[in-house]
Amino acid sequence: MHESLGTTHTAVCHCVPVLFVTALSACALAVSSVIPQQEGMPPPVVLPEAVSPDAGSTVPPRAIGTEAPTDARASSVEASNSAESLPLSQPSEIQSHDTDTSAQASRPEASETPPPDATNKPTEPPSTVVRGSRPTQSAAEVTLGRDILDAAPRTSAVDLLRAVPGLVASQHSGEGKAHQLFLRGFDALHGQDVELDVGGLPVNEVSHIHALGYADTNFVIPEVVRSLEVTEGSYRASQGDFAVAGTVRMDLGVEEPGVRLAGTLGQYGQRRLVVTVRPGDDPGTFAAVELGQGDGYGTQRGYGRASLLAQATQRVGDGLTVRVLGGSYVTRFDSPGVVREDDLLAGRSTFFSSSMARQGGNVTRHQLLLGVELPRSGKGRTKLEVFGVLSDLRLRNNFTGYRVDDRGDGLEQTNDGTTLGARAEHRRNVTMLSRPVALELGLGARRDGVTQTQRRYRESDGTFFADEVDARITQTDVWGWAEARMPLGRWSLRLGGRADALGVEVFDALAFSDPRFYDGRGYARSAFGMHLGAKAGVEYTLGESADAWRFFASYGDGFRSPQARSLSEGERAPFVSVKGVELGARRDGERWAAQLSLFGSQVANDFFFDHTVGTTVYTGETLRSGVSASVQARPVHGLVAAVSATVAHAYVTATDTLLPYFAPLVARADVGWERPVSWVWLGGTGATLSVGTGLTFIGPRPLPFDERSSTVFLADAYTAVRRGELGLKLEVKNLLDSRWRDGEFVYSSRFDPESVPSLVPARHFTAGSPRMASLTLEVHL
Repeated sequence: MHESLGTTHTAVCHCVPVLFVTALSACALAVSSVIPQQEGMPPPVVLPEAVSPDAGSTVPPRAIGTEAPTDARASSVEASNSAESLPLSQPSEIQSHDTDTSAQASRPEASETPPPDATNKPTEPPSTVVRGSRPTQSAAEVTLGRDILDAAPRTSAVDLLRAVPGLVASQHSGEGKAHQLFLRGFDALHGQDVELDVGGLPVNEVSHIHALGYADTNFVIPEVVRSLEVTEGSYRASQGDFAVAGTVRMDLGVEEPGVRLAGTLGQYGQRRLVVTVRPGDDPGTFAAVELGQGDGYGTQRGYGRASLLAQATQRVGDGLTVRVLGGSYVTRFDSPGVVREDDLLAGRSTFFSSSMARQGGNVTRHQLLLGVELPRSGKGRTKLEVFGVLSDLRLRNNFTGYRVDDRGDGLEQTNDGTTLGARAEHRRNVTMLSRPVALELGLGARRDGVTQTQRRYRESDGTFFADEVDARITQTDVWGWAEARMPLGRWSLRLGGRADALGVEVFDALAFSDPRFYDGRGYARSAFGMHLGAKAGVEYTLGESADAWRFFASYGDGFRSPQARSLSEGERAPFVSVKGVELGARRDGERWAAQLSLFGSQVANDFFFDHTVGTTVYTGETLRSGVSASVQARPVHGLVAAVSATVAHAYVTATDTLLPYFAPLVARADVGWERPVSWVWLGGTGATLSVGTGLTFIGPRPLPFDERSSTVFLADAYTAVRRGELGLKLEVKNLLDSRWRDGEFVYSSRFDPESVPSLVPARHFTAGSPRMASLTLEVHL
């Protein structure tokens, strides 16, 4: 029986934030549902098209990659012909009469029209909310709406991330650990090169013990994600720390009002229950709970988790909007480790074997955000947000067995983090040189307090025999950014800049623990540094219509903050700076959209961390280049398709050698189809049938010692039927039952303590999941 990785003391300590967040979220939901409609609120405004935040440009009523929900919110949305009527950094929600009746046909309640009244006067068409993303300002920006996310099985947050063009997410250490990410030629490890944001809450953790920028999205309930807003590259001034390969923001909301209960049973003991509650017309006001448990498809793969997310958005005055987002998450999971390829070939291991027995971990996360959008003042809009996150991780892994020590090479890492932050954003239209200019400004600060340890434990009994890290870190980042866009006929110019100041304090309790320093009692140090980055872009539009082709040239400086424990006293904190460029074209339209971009990036002093053996290799300058293309299409009503492909190249300039582990070729296709059916056994009319598939292709990746990984091709599929309040969905992942390797590594190891030690490198892999089927029953109330 495996030992528990949690303690009673830890559980008690986390009860208070769980109850606090739960109570606050419940109160916010209750208040939002009972606050009466403010008098003097403007009536619905009928607009033929949504006005762009950039003067002189417009976007269609329903842009590709978004969808038009049928819920009416005439009393909660204020629209005008000025750019500032759009919410800041959120998808726009503008009242409009829906002229596309086919968009409502897929929902039985939307297809029914009320009969005329006794006077035979025609009824007014219902008002609906039209959601459109803020206009894209580079070739690689994309919004993935809920219809695309629903086109393939999505049972976790990482399933959502896999819809991002060119992104690969690898799970090599159990269900509860952050995934390893690959994008645009970067091996982003667990988040160091991809900025992740959930409803305004930052996900990346600074100076994390396991990986820089550690980004665990397992707390996200996929059913409450309305869209993914993706900016590949680092071309926007609002992109902050770790936005090197790109930024992914998750917009939260529940599309269907009422209560939804979904219970799932699947192979390998998979059990999942999701309950979502949307009390009113606002999709942004909801509460959701997820409970999940499973035995896993092999030894050492069991897990259990619980997650709560709740958000309330309410207009409390003339133009004043308040948003509260809170959540809590806890998980306990096992990890199988790796399998040596030669052990598999010799029959000493099976494909789904585990290497060592004590691997696994537990995670908790509690979070709260309060945002206020101030009333419009003239032509300006201002948003203020404060947020806090409490997180802790306890992780045990052993990737090398007994190679270093006969007692075992297992590491237990702990990381307890507290994040407090605030940000302000302001947008307005101004006039410069007699031309309209769309101006955006931002300020913010974030303070992280981290306590972390790393110890070695015996495989025989799990007791510790060596302390390697015992540190306390305080890291503060203060930033400001500005960006302006000026239209010049068919041309548009964009200029921006960003400044970040970083202060770090470190207390290392184990410093000078060497016997030669008998009076050593730890070592404290501090460092400070700044990063200045420029952003620029040029855009040319071929025509006057909203769906005309646009061509872009973009430049941006991205950065990642350093690992605090690596800094010395008084050192200038050395940000890793990345210079990126992009040339591309895009077309956005109602039925189809297309993107094509050529990209390149240069890192002056790069490094990669091999977490299997715990070593960091500094490589000097590295260059990455590639091409990406994506298409979103809705050719006929009920059919949606998203197809993308990315080819990348990454190498070290000094040696002209490939960087290991990056993904040189990634292709993804998601296709979904929904239509009404009139089957007698379903009661006749009023039922809908949905089918969908997700296809993934990952080409061979370079590995150390001139090795290459295997090619991966996966097919996921689902079919669902719904009539009225009941729905049934069958999902199958890895439909072809491929024996695929989720992660592949090359290094030396010794998992048999009786064998002869050797430093000869060998191939290792973590097994990807076999075919897994699950059945979900949904009840909508």
